[in-house]
Amino acid sequence: MAHPIFPHLIGTDIKDVVGSDGQELGEEIALATDEGIWVKYLWPHPVSRVEQRKVTWAIRHDGLIFASGYYVGGPETETPAWRNADPREYTIEYVNRAVERYERDGLESFLQFYNSVASFEGEWYLFATDADDIYHVHPLLPHLIGVDIKDVVGSDGYRLGEALAEATEEGVWVEYLWPHPVTLKEVPKVGYAVRRDGMIFASGYYVRVDDPARETVAYVEQAIEYYKTNGLEATIAHYSSEEGVVGQWGLTLADENNILLVAHLTPQLLGTDLTEISRARRDRNVGEELAAATEDGIWVSSIFPNARTSELLYAHTWAVRYDGLLFMSRYYDDQPDVPE
Repeated sequence: MAHPIFPHLIGTDIKDVVGSDGQELGEEIALATDEGIWVKYLWPHPVSRVEQRKVTWAIRHDGLIFASGYYVGGPETETPAWRNADPREYTIEYVNRAVERYERDGLESFLQFYNSVASFEGEWYLFATDADDIYHVHPLLPHLIGVDIKDVVGSDGYRLGEALAEATEEGVWVEYLWPHPVTLKEVPKVGYAVRRDGMIFASGYYVRVDDPARETVAYVEQAIEYYKTNGLEATIAHYSSEEGVVGQWGLTLADENNILLVAHLTPQLLGTDLTEISRARRDRNVGEELAAATEDGIWVSSIFPNARTSELLYAHTWAVRYDGLLFMSRYYDDQPDVPE
């Protein structure tokens, strides 16, 4: 029901969660009673994404499980290998390592690891099929497991699954539309697939925008122009719909009192005071920083756990006041600052 670090687990039976080492940690946590239990297991650290030993306290109340934990030892501080890497080269490397793990450790161990959250590396995750082209690995969209990859068709009619199934031992590259891991709005993706022992091993990356900061500013300017032409009510309706989302860009809109009117990623926050959302944090209040925007606009950067993968991103928000309203949009990358 809730998992802010790995939201793709929402909707998954906790008893089906198995660690990369084979520990059935989910079944252990599900043994929680109203008196509470402690469970120790391996789990990716929320900052480094490297697996560490974690100690979790779980308790049942009204039949629900409430749990949290702490990590034993300090988090890794090395820069992730995928940061600043060439995405095409890193995709090949990621897939090759998956093949090597399969050949070294066997199929069962391979399936355990690559269907676990430990297998994510930034935006990279593995999707794989058996020799009959039936998905047996897809940690981001596990409902695809058991589906013939050749039956997967894009919203534009492109039979991307058939294209990926043409993979040989030399590998194939396929470009197609796929949901963005943050907004779930379809954007261009480049996939790489190879065959070993008849099975498909594949991964991919999302096509980078040359100047995302410029695109973000332009998106906000377009939203302001839409407001000028159509008024507030129409602006709220348009940017609350899928039509208002372009790739990774969506609008967040607040009134003159900083009350949220549009929040395409977090509609549950509608009606909330922007400045109160992050007040519990001791180090900074991002909402107050955004609310300080003027007609000249400001950039505010903050850490953003990716909504669909294990990647810890930076969200760079461009905020502009116009007619008392606060127009905001943001882009996501793995760099802490907006390029000057």
